Amino acid sequence: IPEELYLQVLEDVEIVREMLPACDLEKVRNGELSPLFFGSAMNNFGVEIFLKKFLDLAQPPKATELREGVIEAQHPEFTALVFKLQANLNPKHRDCMAFARIVSGKFEKGMKVKNSRLKNRQLTLSQAQILFASDRDSVETAFPGDVIGLNNPGLFAIGDTIFTGNQAVRFPGI
Repeated sequence: IPEELYLQVLEDVEIVREMLPACDLEKVRNGELSPLFFGSAMNNFGVEIFLKKFLDLAQPPKATELREGVIEAQHPEFTALVFKLQANLNPKHRDCMAFARIVSGKFEKGMKVKNSRLKNRQLTLSQAQILFASDRDSVETAFPGDVIGLNNPGLFAIGDTIFTGNQAVRFPGI
């Protein structure tokens, strides 16, 4: 690294340290503060450092409030909350995807679930995907805290609860 660039980096780091407060991990864990990272995925600069630190900062899934009660991440039945819809991810197709965060249980490709908004209508989740940047991969299994993309032929809406088991589950609206 050329000396001039090195000196500029040192100066930039000093400015950042002076201008930004120290990272308070308790505030991060309470959702009151977001840590700040510098890097470039395009140049693969700082990505590995970020991912390792992210793993250190990440917390295990917590209990989630339902309309009536709470559900623990360790609950054996599968539950997930649809929190986002995205259309036209592939410009060659008119696709639509529903993103769902798994709250409890285990997702398995091809599993049958119910949608509480559709009066517990049964659906088969046969083509779940995980997206990272522009990459898409098929998902065979996923666990609490994971986010999966579900092909959406118009059956999912933001705030939907999907679940397995005989007892209907509903998360509060978004």
